[in-house]
Amino acid sequence: LALAVMITRTAAVTLAFGVVTVVLARTSAVPLRRLFARSAAVPLVSAFVVLPQAALIPGDALIDVAGVAITDAGVAYVVSFTLRVGVGVALLSLVVLTTPFSSVVAAMRELRVPVALVWVIAVTYRSLFLFFDELQRLVLARNSRTTGRGLSGGWRDARRIAGTFLLRTLDRGERVGRAMRARGGARPPSPYGRRQAADRYDYALALCSAAAVVTAGVIRWIP
Repeated sequence: LALAVMITRTAAVTLAFGVVTVVLARTSAVPLRRLFARSAAVPLVSAFVVLPQAALIPGDALIDVAGVAITDAGVAYVVSFTLRVGVGVALLSLVVLTTPFSSVVAAMRELRVPVALVWVIAVTYRSLFLFFDELQRLVLARNSRTTGRGLSGGWRDARRIAGTFLLRTLDRGERVGRAMRARGGARPPSPYGRRQAADRYDYALALCSAAAVVTAGVIRWIP
């Protein structure tokens, strides 16, 4: 479904996929506020990145500010791009919110994703929590030892914390790598090798997803 969203270039089709995402979230008992909170940051950053396209893409001028013309084609592109990114990220966030990460990794193995890539994703996901916990402890230690520091002192402490965090991150990565090699890191991740037979709901979802991809592609390239 996320692939179908990325293929389409029509705002109406993207909004239709957005409605499907909302329906899937309600069916899966995922609060819409939580889903929106998890998937709002990426489309906002994407909109900021492509915002200059509103003036760079030629078209009929909507607004002229200081000699810079905002065109209708540029605005349509920015809106369409932001919608596609938002709906795509929401669909991927819905997968993470409704499926245990170990099952996601096991599914990637069943889909014959390269073992090295599966290892990278699994280790990255597990390490993120450790790194954020390490960063939180560094900030807590700094706050417990300083009071009333000015702006310049805060920037100086932030640089020191960033340097210490980088060194600890590299050290943690080295230790994780040695631990993996000591336990046979060349083999596939054994905790994620659980097989599960597909049922009719899996086939129905796969069929609907394939139909969505084909439909989005036909609508995109239709004259």
